Amino acid sequence: MGITGRIAARLTRQAYARERIPERVLWWLSAAGMRDWYRVLDKRLTEHTPDARALLVRAATTTFARRVEALAEAGLVRASSGREATFLMSGLYRMDARHRAAWIVSGLGEAPRTARDKLAARRLIARLSVRERWEEVATHLGELLVVLTQELPPHLPHARKILGDICFDAGRKYAERVRRTFSIDDPLADAPRAAMEVLRMSEYVFRVNPEHWSESDGERGWLEGTACPWWSRPGWNGAHCGIFGQFQSGIASAFGLRYHLTKTIPRHGGHTCRIDVRPIELRRKPTASPDAHT
Repeated sequence: MGITGRIAARLTRQAYARERIPERVLWWLSAAGMRDWYRVLDKRLTEHTPDARALLVRAATTTFARRVEALAEAGLVRASSGREATFLMSGLYRMDARHRAAWIVSGLGEAPRTARDKLAARRLIARLSVRERWEEVATHLGELLVVLTQELPPHLPHARKILGDICFDAGRKYAERVRRTFSIDDPLADAPRAAMEVLRMSEYVFRVNPEHWSESDGERGWLEGTACPWWSRPGWNGAHCGIFGQFQSGIASAFGLRYHLTKTIPRHGGHTCRIDVRPIELRRKPTASPDAHT
């Protein structure tokens, strides 16, 4: 990475740390994150079932229907379906018919193709402010998880475990990529603090723990905050916290830490959730003494 690249990475890292990223960029990041999440699910679920793409399209269609209903109830858009819903969701995800992720909305219809279609999509999302677009797309992450845990089990044994494993691997790879991109300090200096920094980058984009506080003694650490935008959605429960918690666990593992979800609103009540991290302890089987059989 050249000097210009290092400067840009340092400034971007500071913007994340201070949570000063423009709302339009946050919307773009959350849209890209959702497109990538569908891609990861498509790839990994195909390892378990040849119907992965069809199941994901069906889940996406249900997710979009739930979101259109929620938006209509909030008075942000009018109830819509078919072509209008397709254009609305395509606009929020920032893609047209030529985008490689356009299959995500195919259960609703074809993504915008012509100039007229694209203009219609822009008009639909114009009903939402930039912040509302960001908040809406960020909510899709948890909404999709609720739908997947409802719709996948009849077609895929151990679906929840598989989703948890996918989240863990995604978190680990995300942490490794972010460490390289932003030159995160040697985790041996303060592994919990470094892990929390990486964790907060993803949380910030998807509006998790908007108010938060944390602590590290260089060996162990914790992060507590005002939860996520999903726990109050229909169908959400503690199992979903555990599945998404595997993403955080994957991040922690990249820093040699074990993750524990110690407090959640669905299970413990209140208005905050908390995670704790500590060094991974290597467990070795006891070996017999050299003189044991003499």
